[in-house]
Amino acid sequence: MADLHDIAAILAVINVAYPNFTVTEKTVEVYWQILSDIPTDELKAAALQCISESGRKFAPSVGELRGAVGELRSMSSNTPSSFDAWREFKKAVTSSNYSPQWSHPLVERAARLIGMREYGYSDVSDEPSWRSRFIQCYEQLQERAQKEDLLIPEVRGYIETRGGRLLSPAEQMKRLTEGMNHANR
Repeated sequence: MADLHDIAAILAVINVAYPNFTVTEKTVEVYWQILSDIPTDELKAAALQCISESGRKFAPSVGELRGAVGELRSMSSNTPSSFDAWREFKKAVTSSNYSPQWSHPLVERAARLIGMREYGYSDVSDEPSWRSRFIQCYEQLQERAQKEDLLIPEVRGYIETRGGRLLSPAEQMKRLTEGMNHANR
């Protein structure tokens, strides 16, 4: 996780790229409070990505850095595109394998939510509406997963103390597995 020194070093690089960006002790403290839960290597990569963007006129805010981390995580986790997820769903439905091996938990979750069996029994002429619903579901799941992944610890704690329950990736996989086992009985 990024410590105060790491954040100061990253802000120094950003300051060189954006000379009008003033880095004060308070700036370092605020960026550290919001970004300290992110591993240093991810934060450095996100900062470099932000400052190398064509047309960027201002230094990246803490929110933009968190967003860039989310984008980099998504790219490095090989999350399928919406179209690839749809193709995978269709292939799974048309195969005789009742326990498909999904490329990503989000594809599996969308397939379960949209209704694999129902799709298998639907009319071919309904495919455009099925595709639209699947892609919408998949993209909402992607967006929510990314938002939950990027919650700062204080916000996560606030949600959980208010009765909300956010699942870690391991808990999400466990829930999916339990749901599949229950459905197969």
